[in-house]
Amino acid sequence: ICRFYNVYGDYMIYEGDYATVIAIFEKQLREGKPLTITGDGEQRRDFTHVDDIVDALIKIKRAMWGEVDMRYAGEIFELGRGENFSINEVADMFGGEKKYIDARPGEYPTTLCDTSEAEKVLDWKPIKNLKDYIIEVVNG
Repeated sequence: ICRFYNVYGDYMIYEGDYATVIAIFEKQLREGKPLTITGDGEQRRDFTHVDDIVDALIKIKRAMWGEVDMRYAGEIFELGRGENFSINEVADMFGGEKKYIDARPGEYPTTLCDTSEAEKVLDWKPIKNLKDYIIEVVNG
């Protein structure tokens, strides 16, 4: 079982119910609109680049084919960065005007991945950094 944490990168969905905050902020920045932040923006999220997810999935596939020790068959692999940021911090990385909107009911206050099992079993560690990605987007 793989649990992904706020995946961003190529081919993100930029609008609709499945759009991520990174994609929404990226689109709003391109359009010169304020970045919309739900609630007070202090909810914290762990963000993972799609390239890191693909790397982990390839290692899992190899494990399933017996190329690595699979004593851990049926385990849950959390695939995230192991670092989280508040939505306010993410908006600050993008820069520009912010607009606060009503909080969404049922939203978790914090997500933070524990990558220890994936690191131990798969020898996997994420390498992409959210700040670097946003700098690329902003500098275009």
